[in-house]
Amino acid sequence: MTSEGPLLETLLRRLVDTPPEFKEEPKSGTKGVVDVAAVVWDTLRTLDPYTLPTTTFESFHVDDADLSKERNRLRLTLVACWLLTDDWFLGKPKLQRAINKFLISELPKFQSYFAVDRFLHDADRREEFARRMLDALSLRPMGENENQAKDRLQTLNSVMREKVLRDTAKAELRAMEIREAMARKAAEDAASRYGE
Repeated sequence: MTSEGPLLETLLRRLVDTPPEFKEEPKSGTKGVVDVAAVVWDTLRTLDPYTLPTTTFESFHVDDADLSKERNRLRLTLVACWLLTDDWFLGKPKLQRAINKFLISELPKFQSYFAVDRFLHDADRREEFARRMLDALSLRPMGENENQAKDRLQTLNSVMREKVLRDTAKAELRAMEIREAMARKAAEDAASRYGE
């Protein structure tokens, strides 16, 4: 988050306005509509028309058998490409390598907690997605300092939130087990006291 990036509100509005074409089913073998590799290629060429993308496009081609497990990653890639073609990113060839890494290595990490159909309709998840993308590109939202950007991303962190929810559920279950054990013990004590 060392450099200032685009205005966050612009990216959030762009996510809300994601065109239907970027929400279509990814092409895989004989199924689907959108060729994700072609969209990635076009995105990278739009961002830097003077340099051929060095991205390995094989990861964006899946066969019918793998589509169910790769579907969300491919759909996230389409949404990310839409977001990356915001005017702010155009003409910034220095971001090419970071964008390649984001699309190939970082974005797949998001697939388990950013279901496209849900996160596009959830304001906090849209903000988290935009902030995670900026963070992966070493950018922070315009008008925020590095600490503000990190704090807000931490506040929205889905992984941490899930961990807190799991830990809380475990603690509640343990507390319930202890209460039940105490109640059984109290009942046994009362029975033995009155049974004498």
